[in-house]
Amino acid sequence: MKKVSFLLALAMMLSLTAVASADATTVTVWVSDGAESVIYGEMFDDFNAKHEGEIVVDDQYFAQDELLNKLQTAPIVGDTPELIIIDGLQIPYFQDLDMIACLDDYIPEEMKSDVISSVWAENTYDGSIYGVAQFDSGMGLWTRRSILEQIGARIPTSYTEAWTLEEFEDILAKCKEIGYEYPLYIRQNKVTSLYFNWMPVIASFGGDYLNRDTMTATGTLDGEGTIAAYEWMKKMIDEGYVNPACDYEDAFYGREEAAFSMLGHWKYSDHVGAFGDDAIIVPMPDFGGGVYTCSGSTVDVMTTAAVERGKADAAWTVLEALMSPEYITMVCNVNGGVPARSSVMDSMEQWQEGGRLYLYREQLEAGISYLRPITPAHSTVYNAVANVCTNVIAGGDPAEELHEAAEYVDEIIYENGWNIE
Repeated sequence: MKKVSFLLALAMMLSLTAVASADATTVTVWVSDGAESVIYGEMFDDFNAKHEGEIVVDDQYFAQDELLNKLQTAPIVGDTPELIIIDGLQIPYFQDLDMIACLDDYIPEEMKSDVISSVWAENTYDGSIYGVAQFDSGMGLWTRRSILEQIGARIPTSYTEAWTLEEFEDILAKCKEIGYEYPLYIRQNKVTSLYFNWMPVIASFGGDYLNRDTMTATGTLDGEGTIAAYEWMKKMIDEGYVNPACDYEDAFYGREEAAFSMLGHWKYSDHVGAFGDDAIIVPMPDFGGGVYTCSGSTVDVMTTAAVERGKADAAWTVLEALMSPEYITMVCNVNGGVPARSSVMDSMEQWQEGGRLYLYREQLEAGISYLRPITPAHSTVYNAVANVCTNVIAGGDPAEELHEAAEYVDEIIYENGWNIE
């Protein structure tokens, strides 16, 4: 009898668990697979454990192109998720399709005041907030203190002390003299990333991708400042400072053929792992029009499908948890990104003045980050710029390449009505 009673009790317990699970709201999240995927999995597992019987996150991961394709067909198929984790520059496109929900009524004042302004800038479109983000990007030049000391170069610790263009070119020449075959690595092996990495150079030369008033390309993408920025890229290649045949990531931290790596936070662990405390960040040079960094990151958005299904509150509970100091710290400890909340940075030594990553924070808080154009035409501009970079690295004429790109981009923009009258 005892055995039967035990089995009956066990069956009843499992039945109650099943009922509780059935009562839980499932929130499906589609994630653009990347460096943070593993930590996302850990966060969502932790969230599910803390909200057992209430909310269950079903996190699914896809390569970026696959995810974008799935999202474009999701309204037709009927499988749109409640949440999406994507590149922030996709917000305008999906907002234009009425697929993502405005978050203005959900974000508490405490969060608004604690999150750094560059994060809100990226998540704001048409006057409203459509996403949140756990981190922003840090962008500068990675180098080694020992190299700069060897050639007698001054070491800027703030963007206010950045090298001039002349200083930087002199430093590159001295690095070549002491044995660095190609002193500058700009990630020329992955031209799509140059859409982000080259933005501070373009801004400092006085250029841009789009006219921010009209959101069109002609006269800006092929304007004098942008052409000058790409002419400098060609100059660095022609004079042997950048290796146009580079097809690898480790020119700086592995092969040590480069003395500088023009990259952001995402290679933090590789740089520090290779050189320890000798690895340092210095600001981008002033190319004549001021010092800039670049801003932008992965963002978390709620879909209009979540609202239509009555799951908006549950979806916001997940987003609010992702923006907690605990989860932000988990992500930033992995990818080296700039924590979205000032309170989190205040609690971490590397983000304090004098800390290894403080320059990233200083630049964003100073408002010198240049955000790529927030437009539904993002993918069009992104692909056009990648094509320009490919051709310039291969020896193409910057002015011709940019003029052709500007014409192509504007044709798409006008066709879709994405310009501002």
